[in-house]
Parts: sequence; C-alpha cells; structure tokens
Amino acid sequence: MSPGTFLVLEPESSGFDVVSAALALGVPVHVVTSRPPHALPSALHGAGVTVTRVDTDPASFVKAAVAFADEHEVVGVAPGFDYAVPAAAAVAAVLGLPGITPATADVLGDKYRMEQALARAGVPAVKGVPFTLEETGADRLRSLADQVGFPAVLKPVNGCGSLRVRRVDDLAQLRRMLAEDAAVGPVEDMGRLVGEQLLLEPYLQGPEFSVEGYVTGAGPRVVAVTGKQLGAEPHFVEVGHVVEADLAPRDRAALESVTLAAVTALELTAGTFHLEARLTPAGPVVIEVGARLGGDRIHRLVSEVYGFSLPEAMVLSLTGRHVAEPGPATGVAGVRFFSVPQPARLMDPVGLYERLTLLPACTEAAVTCASGAVLTPATDFRQRFGHAVVTAADRAGLDAAFAAVDRLVASATREPVPCVY
Repeated sequence: MSPGTFLVLEPESSGFDVVSAALALGVPVHVVTSRPPHALPSALHGAGVTVTRVDTDPASFVKAAVAFADEHEVVGVAPGFDYAVPAAAAVAAVLGLPGITPATADVLGDKYRMEQALARAGVPAVKGVPFTLEETGADRLRSLADQVGFPAVLKPVNGCGSLRVRRVDDLAQLRRMLAEDAAVGPVEDMGRLVGEQLLLEPYLQGPEFSVEGYVTGAGPRVVAVTGKQLGAEPHFVEVGHVVEADLAPRDRAALESVTLAAVTALELTAGTFHLEARLTPAGPVVIEVGARLGGDRIHRLVSEVYGFSLPEAMVLSLTGRHVAEPGPATGVAGVRFFSVPQPARLMDPVGLYERLTLLPACTEAAVTCASGAVLTPATDFRQRFGHAVVTAADRAGLDAAFAAVDRLVASATREPVPCVY
C-alpha cells in the first residue's frame, strides 16, 4: 500500500529536518516553497522529494498544495517555518487532514491576539499594548509609556528570530528607536513585512526558557525544557540553548503546567509546539507559542539528550499516527551560536570548522561566513555566523565545552576593523 505523500510548506531551518524525518519514516515528501531551486539544500533534491515553487503569498501555497492533492494522495501537511503556519492550517482544513484550524493559526501569527487569548483563559502571559509605526506622536507615546511602564520590550506583532526586539528603558529611548524604525521602514523577512504593527510589553525579570513538545489525540505532551542564553541587551539575540535546562523540580513542573494550559487554551490539536516563557519571581509567564518546531537546532539537542526526534513526532502527529513516549534524559546538550562583541573580521572559517569538529564534545558545527567577512555585533539572528552543538555528561562538562568553542571562535576573528572615511 502506498504511504501517500507528506507536504512541507516553505521549509527553513528545522523545517528541512521535517523533510528528512518523513523520508526516514518511509513517507515521500512534496515541498512547496518560494525559494529558487539553487537556494534549496541538497537534501531537497534527493530521492523521495518533489518540489513546487510558488509566490510568497499564503494563497499561492494553498493553491499549489490543493492542486497537488488533486493528483496525489496526501497524508499530512506541516509548516516548515513559522510564517508557513497559516498556510499549513488552511491546507489541512481544505483536505481534512490533522492540524490546527485557520482561526488558531491567525491568533498564533499575531502576538497581541495570542496574549489576549491566553489572558482570557487565565494563563499567565505578558500583556502588551499594540500600535503602529505611524503612531509616534508625543501624546500616543506618553500613553503607551503610562500603560506599560519602563523597562519595556518593543517588538513587531508578527516577527520571529528576535528581529527588531529590543529593551526600552525610558520614553526618550522609545522615541529614538521608533524614529530609527520609521526612517528605515518595515523589514522584509521571507516574503513578509515585519515591523508595521508593533507591541510595547512590560520587561519580564527572570531567566528565559522554551518548552518543546507535541500534541496528539491524547492532548499535549512536554518533551523538554530548554535554557536560553541571550546576548547583551537592549537586543535579545539567542546565542545558545541548553537541554535539559538547569531547573529546580518545582520550577520545571511550574513551566510544564503553564505550557500545557497555554497549548490547550490556544487550541493546538496536532503537530509540535515551541513555547517561550520567563521564570519571574511570581512564576512562569508565557511570552509566545508557536505551532511548529523550535529553531536554532533545539530539536537536535532534544535528540541528543532524550533519543527522541521532534521532527518525527511532528510527522507522526500530523498524519494521525502513534507517537512513542520519549525516554529518560541522558546527559546534557547545548548549542552555541557565533557572534562578536564588536566589529571584527573572520580570518579562517575553514580552519575554525575543522578545529571545532576535532573537539570531543562537538557533534555538529557550521561556519556560515567566508574568509575576510566583516562581522558586526548581533542585533538579531542574521548577524550570527555559525554554530556548534556540544554534549556532555553534566552541566560542568557542557560549560567547559562551551568555553572551548568560544576560544576557537575568538581565535578565528581579528578586531577591530579599521574605519575607512
């Protein structure tokens, strides 16, 4: 009997691993993407994968997926990236496949509406105030400041990857940031304009975590809690992650409880989820929830520690198949993303990669910039220039592995870059 075909819409980052997971389960994959063939990784050109290229608007993705389903048996559909969640929900609804509803996807794509939905359900979540980039008059900004207070967090309603997310400490700084944003305008990210609609949120005190899990007919299941390592404020660039997070059992249980409540309140009924929260003095507070895999190689860390594949769980859940329970944690795993504290030049990317792979703790490495590239301090994910995944028996060993990676990265850069006038 034919296994049918699994659709993956706009794979990027961990979405490429969804394709690999489906193939490993013996299910052919059809990819719908706006990217040209030369921009797709080699895995998408291999056996078992077909590709349709479309325009970036969600309607084009839905039209192409439905057209494919008219001629082939489709057994499931997954978003390969955060921005593809609404299209995947629409396809699932049209084809009668497991997935979240389009209404749920619309809420997840708007951070303000998500916060409101969580608040209505009694889930502790950050409470932001929405406004537009054009609303920068003195009275409006004073009103925002009065409602939210300082310090605050300024972010787009519809972005991801820490794009234009910043801490704001006073009204004058808010005015400057908005003036800079208005001068540049919204930024295009994977065919979506980010930054037209904004949120000003209270700054949450406490460490940040993400929670990874999946949903079946039996409900949501938490697999792992990830400790997040952030770069210097005012930006919130993720420079590393650790699985399993170093938490007291009571705090871990509180994060899991809030996560299950949030996923239920937002009506996530199939697939995987990635929830971000801060552990404040008053307890966990949800920042946002995604109906997708977490990015930044988090699922790889989960696999290293639990022997459990979140990409496979996503495929199994979205095809209505059984998902086996994860096993107990064995050791700890982390990923370090490379960035520089001040402008620098990358001198030896090939040598850096080779030295990283020789570290006993390193199980995966990548350097994404060429020799001589000018590196700048990271304000979002786009200024990072590689990563290394490391494993260890305990947290002390993991910290030692991170330190070794950091030394190698520092040795491969030269700073500062001379100014040219």
